[in-house]
Amino acid sequence: MTNLRADVEKALGWRMSDAMWEDLAGDGEAMSQRTDRAAVRRELVTAIKQRMAIYGHTPATRADGPTPSMRPTTVSASARIDALSAIYAAWANSDSKVEWFRRSYLVPQDTPEYEAWIAGRGDYPDFQLLPPEDVNQWIMDHFNADSSDSNGTRHIEALLTARRPSENPVVDLWYIANHRELALTVDSRWTLGDLAKISMDIAGTYQWRQSEAATFVLTGRQPEVFVYTGSASILHGATAACSRVTMTLDPFLTPDQVADIYSRLKARLHSGPIKSLSEKHYRLAQHIGPHVASRVDHPRRTGRTGRPLQAGPTGLAHFIEPADGATWQSLRRDWNNLYGHRTGRGGKAWHYDYQNHANFIRDAKKAFERLLFPPWKRPDESE
Repeated sequence: MTNLRADVEKALGWRMSDAMWEDLAGDGEAMSQRTDRAAVRRELVTAIKQRMAIYGHTPATRADGPTPSMRPTTVSASARIDALSAIYAAWANSDSKVEWFRRSYLVPQDTPEYEAWIAGRGDYPDFQLLPPEDVNQWIMDHFNADSSDSNGTRHIEALLTARRPSENPVVDLWYIANHRELALTVDSRWTLGDLAKISMDIAGTYQWRQSEAATFVLTGRQPEVFVYTGSASILHGATAACSRVTMTLDPFLTPDQVADIYSRLKARLHSGPIKSLSEKHYRLAQHIGPHVASRVDHPRRTGRTGRPLQAGPTGLAHFIEPADGATWQSLRRDWNNLYGHRTGRGGKAWHYDYQNHANFIRDAKKAFERLLFPPWKRPDESE
């Protein structure tokens, strides 16, 4: 399943969220038993694209960790972060869990001092922190060393396949290498599992990012204390409007600083301002929503007459059509009965007469789409 997911993500060109993969896991589990891997990958890629192809909306993901630091802009607030970061790093250097890990795993074993200790002729040598450029290689060496055949990916796949429902033999290790935040699923019982658990623990204690905590344990590089953490649960498809941003805030922040941080966090999820719909358009979406069906399909695969719908980047188009006996005519007539007497800004009537029937369909579809399918983008594309 791990390799199947990696194959699918490679074909898509972007990383799926756990929520999206879990949504497909039932199909994926069954498909993973089939021998034609290429066919399985194509079927899953097609299924995902069909769910995502809403007028070219970007594939969405869920960011479970805090976003990169967005410091408050005042000098005093920035100085407070620096002070806390320096003090907490000093405390963490003396943390018993950190000391244990470093003395257990960061002591070179190819030195005369270590050989002397083995022979009983010297003290246990001191640990040596890693240069930042060696972090990724050190982690990958241990990742593969956990496997009997030196293939860490195959080892993790076997653990996931054989686990019982109540077991969790793996854990996600977040770390920083080559100026990038990376994540690796590792065996929870061995070296990298210990590193993941220690980094989660001290990150929670000192309000550090988990990846920076792991890198601190290995290299001693001082993490920055967060005065806030923010995560985005960006959903896909028909539940995109249920996406949420969660912030955990330092109580020292002022209301203006909180507003500034939220504004910048939101900007990471969209390339431009998202305008709220007018009351009329919200009412249009409310009016037609329960009486239409929404689907994605090939632009010409429809019984409608006229010009085919425009396809998005996936080659599929978004269809919004009346269902359960409703028609656009009946929806317009009922709309006029309910809201035709109302007017908007500038005195413009909400009523749609027969000559404006096409405008009613256009406005209703647009309102439905903008309400349910906001164009959020993946946090990792927001840099």
